[in-house]
Amino acid sequence: MITFVLKNIKDVFEMNKRTRATAIGFCAILLWSSIVGLIKEVSRFWGATAGAALIYTVASLFLLLTVKWIPLKMFPKKYLVYGALLMVSYELCLALSIGYSQNSTQAIEVGMVNYLWPTFTMVAAILLQRRKRMG
Repeated sequence: MITFVLKNIKDVFEMNKRTRATAIGFCAILLWSSIVGLIKEVSRFWGATAGAALIYTVASLFLLLTVKWIPLKMFPKKYLVYGALLMVSYELCLALSIGYSQNSTQAIEVGMVNYLWPTFTMVAAILLQRRKRMG
């Protein structure tokens, strides 16, 4: 089993750029779609706060190991501060709301709201833009 996984990892690094990008995108979709279950299971074992901290610590380590480090001085300070505050707030709210859910049904409901908020944002933007043009 381990040799199979290692061989496949080696194959990923030897792919051409287009195929590699497709494989990375596919993995991103799989990971994003499984986040509710991952958070719920880790929270069940470690608790809501420790589970969230553990998930994002491990994710940060993977990020540091797989992506080239970019100097933070390249970005505007205001962008980094506001972006970090918004991202951390969003991820904490998501992880804690799933972690504190009483059962799987509540966790799925939270996950649905999480998956649908971009759609709600776009619908609201369209409706507000239409209202603004009319009035």
